[in-house]
Amino acid sequence: MSLKKPHGTCSLAKQRGNLIIVSLVIIVVLLALGLALVKVLSGASQQNTIEYYGARAYMAAQSGIESGLTQLFPVDDSPAQNCASVTSNLTFETKYLAYCTVTLSCEEYIDLPDSSTTNGLVNIYYLQSSATCAATNCPVGNSCRKDYWQTQRTLSVEAKTLP
Repeated sequence: MSLKKPHGTCSLAKQRGNLIIVSLVIIVVLLALGLALVKVLSGASQQNTIEYYGARAYMAAQSGIESGLTQLFPVDDSPAQNCASVTSNLTFETKYLAYCTVTLSCEEYIDLPDSSTTNGLVNIYYLQSSATCAATNCPVGNSCRKDYWQTQRTLSVEAKTLP
């Protein structure tokens, strides 16, 4: 009488090497997942940085508009000025708006008819503020240019003299 192996069992010699193949497949899958996660996190980090500098540019443009309105309409009850009194280029000393520049333009429309005023005439001023913010102050031609980028925001407002 001979001893037969039960059905479905294999010798250990035939299974040798399967563990290595399974381990390599698991390592490759985990490596692919890790690389995908790094790419997603890197993109999210870059998007947050761009949004941060975009918010800085928006605030700088808003500050430019407010500066222009203050120059056009002084708070000391003196009459409204003209566009020649508006500073066209602004730079900021605060650290939160460092490396931000603002270009302000002004157009004026004088003595337009308006029924809401007592004399029937009004002056309208159109201000446009364009702010550009960068991460660093990198002059053209320097080696830092390869990593240099900037964001820009433009705001505009119309204002008229009060009756």
